[in-house]
Amino acid sequence: MIKRQTAHGEFVLPVSAVTAIGLFTPEGEREWVPGWNPTYPEGEPSETAGTVFITTHGHAQIAWVIHHIDRAEGSAAYSRVTAGHHAGTVTVRCTDHETDRCTVTVDYDMTALTDTNPAVLEAYNTESFAAMMEHWATTVTSILRPKNQP
Repeated sequence: MIKRQTAHGEFVLPVSAVTAIGLFTPEGEREWVPGWNPTYPEGEPSETAGTVFITTHGHAQIAWVIHHIDRAEGSAAYSRVTAGHHAGTVTVRCTDHETDRCTVTVDYDMTALTDTNPAVLEAYNTESFAAMMEHWATTVTSILRPKNQP
């Protein structure tokens, strides 16, 4: 069984890096991730390092810890723990490369926490992660498109 899986992906968005990184924050993902509803044990949303937020995916509760969110730099880093399944880090970097376009680079580094579920890291294999990046690109681009454009 694979105990650790890293994944790397990139896609282009039709906005600046400063705009794009806002979509990869706990509150920003509400705009494009169905069912994304982070809660904050401390009560209020924050982008400060050390802030913990909780999300759910299916029946799993996922705890996240913000390492940093730097909107000016276009980067964010998180720890992600799905108790009894897997844990690791997630980084997102947005880099301008032309006027109003940026490349979004996403890296996951996940470790299985048990040997009981061999499929726990499948979402991070090359094919699955590439499909996830394609889905992210399509979904985010669709919310960025002005309402009057197809």
